[in-house]
Amino acid sequence: MITQAENHVSELLPDYVLDVLTDEETNRVAEHLAECQACQDEYRGLQLAADELPLALAQILPPPALKTRLMGEIHARNSRVKPATQPSFWGQLGAFLRKSAPAWSLAIIAVLAFGNWISWSRLNQAGSQSNTLMRVIALASTTESPQAMGTLIMDQNGYYGTLVVDKLAQLDNGQQYQVWLNQNGERVSAGLFTVHNDGYASLELNAPLPLIQYDTIGITVEPAGGSPGPTGAKVLGGDIPH
Repeated sequence: MITQAENHVSELLPDYVLDVLTDEETNRVAEHLAECQACQDEYRGLQLAADELPLALAQILPPPALKTRLMGEIHARNSRVKPATQPSFWGQLGAFLRKSAPAWSLAIIAVLAFGNWISWSRLNQAGSQSNTLMRVIALASTTESPQAMGTLIMDQNGYYGTLVVDKLAQLDNGQQYQVWLNQNGERVSAGLFTVHNDGYASLELNAPLPLIQYDTIGITVEPAGGSPGPTGAKVLGGDIPH
């Protein structure tokens, strides 16, 4: 483990959380995080703060025309096959921010506002009121996938939850990622997913009990179609506060 203060990457962690580092800097931080507990703790704190930022925005009801236009763009994007060389959305955003440093704050506010509206839209579809507060839980990466990032977004009672992951490795056709929820040592599967070529995926979780009743959430690599219990490497995980 790296212990010398001058070798820490604290000054790069805020930009790492926002994904605005160069590829070389990103690799340097990821390699250091895999070995340094102190920087891992600092990274988790920064990630938690970033995940809570959307909750500081006032939730408003968007006009119907805006919702229709946005959802149309999302469906159109999902129906297209992206070339392997096309950077991810976050990669494009990072490139823009690096070129337009004075406009960072405005760009971040715009992204958070859009994310807040999407979260409201999903909660509204699940029968929640527009002023429902969300619980945002950051998942911690492991040495198996140090660059991976994950966030669980759910309503206060845990009746609805969506998992969003990024920078996970693509698996071969015989494997999938499986989500596990743990309650008093007993694990249940909450779904399977496969990431896009940019490492991104989102999944609406399916569990027999409200998510708030589980203690932890974890993601492992399993055979395609899933396993009755975890058998593969764990890539992300975290506690679910009650």
